[in-house]
Amino acid sequence: MVTAGDRIGRRVIVAWDGSPAASTAVPVARRIAGQLGAEVEALYVAHDAAEKEGWQAKLGAEAERLGVSVRLVTGEPSAEIVRATEREGVCLVALTMHGRDVGEKGHRLGRIAKKVIASTVRPVLLVKPEAAEGKEAGPVRRLLVPIDGTPKTAAALQPVTQLAHDLKASIDFLYVADPRQKPPLERGSITAPRYVDQPQHEWPEWANEVMRRLSEGCAGCPEDVEVRIYLGRGDAGEEITHFAREKGSDAIVLVRRSRFQPGRAKVIRAVLERTTSHVIIVGCGEEA
Repeated sequence: MVTAGDRIGRRVIVAWDGSPAASTAVPVARRIAGQLGAEVEALYVAHDAAEKEGWQAKLGAEAERLGVSVRLVTGEPSAEIVRATEREGVCLVALTMHGRDVGEKGHRLGRIAKKVIASTVRPVLLVKPEAAEGKEAGPVRRLLVPIDGTPKTAAALQPVTQLAHDLKASIDFLYVADPRQKPPLERGSITAPRYVDQPQHEWPEWANEVMRRLSEGCAGCPEDVEVRIYLGRGDAGEEITHFAREKGSDAIVLVRRSRFQPGRAKVIRAVLERTTSHVIIVGCGEEA
């Protein structure tokens, strides 16, 4: 069935351009939407009226094939995707990281995906086509959430814990101590224990302080979300990717503190290049 207009209700939007790569995000979006009690709407953005007219006749068959409703609009893809996320009831937007062919590998975050992430206030689910192809989409029950110890990041975790509650998922918070990185300058930030490789010295006090800060930042969050805290050491991108693989994380949730300007969001870029896990990005505004 093709939607004729907006319907008020909880919804997951999945960006779809008719390509095999984009189609790999649909089963994942459907699985997560089922956990959230939401409907899925595939959004096709035609570049002009001629393309829209050409697709109009095909959408019924494509909607049946995808198993979701399909909405057709005209305009610039990233702008229209962001516009769609602003509609009432939208709780998540899903899209593939790059490309039109499933077999494409080694690509960084695509232009459209980058623009959507930088502009929307909704959580963005990123699916790697080559990782999702041919695999049955399973439930998301364990979220990995890297933290940097800053109050700004902690304050952005409320929607993350709410998402975990809605998914009936647990959260693994991971703080990676990178000896090459300078401590955060933001006032009130928590740095790693001095003896990272000897957690028995400072770990209990450090973990308790982190939990207290997270609780303050997530005031009003659901209390039924199971939370664990882990401490890693080394390159953040490598440690996050390794942890997700070793612990069987269903999705990595990354907090976006910038709008992907050159030189910014280095950890997010590193994780996206390395991981085969699904990634959910939430924003907390522009970096100071």
